[in-house]
Amino acid sequence: ARTMTHARAGHCPLLYLPRRTGDTRAVQVLAPDGLVLGLRIDSGAHFTQLLREEITPLQAGDLVLLYTDGIVEAMNADGEPFGEERLVELMRAHGDAHPDRIREKMLVEIRRFVGSASPHDDMTLVLIKLDERTAPADT
Repeated sequence: ARTMTHARAGHCPLLYLPRRTGDTRAVQVLAPDGLVLGLRIDSGAHFTQLLREEITPLQAGDLVLLYTDGIVEAMNADGEPFGEERLVELMRAHGDAHPDRIREKMLVEIRRFVGSASPHDDMTLVLIKLDERTAPADT
């Protein structure tokens, strides 16, 4: 169907970079409404009431990034976090590359930024890129 259904339950928003259609393109921060998963306020009715699913249409060349807070909160020796802005810039700058190359570039830049500072959280990222070979042909 070339769509992605997603919800947010307290985790980081996902980043979406549409395929290149011109000279510039912008990374979109997708953060549907939701309540932290596992927060027990009631029997779950409040969580269900607040949770919003969004459907994002996808095209060949689109890039999606899911990540844990350890990525954007990775700190250098001065206590400065890597931040979402740096992650967005890396995604924009390298979004046309193969996902393996994008991942490697991100990890290298995070390591370079952190330097000798000790990690304080897990760092997980998942890149999804729709390949033209996997997209159904238009009829």
